[in-house]
Amino acid sequence: MRTLAALLVGVLSGVAGTVLHQAWWGMTLGLGTALVVLAWLPPGGVRLAFALGWCLPVLRGALARPAGGFLVGADAMGWSLVAGSAVLLVAALATVWSDRPRPRPPAAGTGGDPGDQGPAS
Repeated sequence: MRTLAALLVGVLSGVAGTVLHQAWWGMTLGLGTALVVLAWLPPGGVRLAFALGWCLPVLRGALARPAGGFLVGADAMGWSLVAGSAVLLVAALATVWSDRPRPRPPAAGTGGDPGDQGPAS
């Protein structure tokens, strides 16, 4: 349920960022908020769902519409939005498995290392 909610919030905020990206404040607010939300979400599927939800409207806006034209133009603001979306997606993908517990190294003298003979006598 949390994953679906994160996907929906990502889509809605991605639509808002796509529509407002031509204004400097819209670009700053959109990408800045997306990065903050991504950092706030726990690693894993929820974070990935938000990033995918954000990237879908940006990608759709960058593709040609049936009537011609684009929502995301090939100018500095448009390329910045696409690059920011890519960074968002890569950051989410890089942290998908970071919530798994890591095995703890064995304590000294417990037989974890064959060369470890325990404390010196």
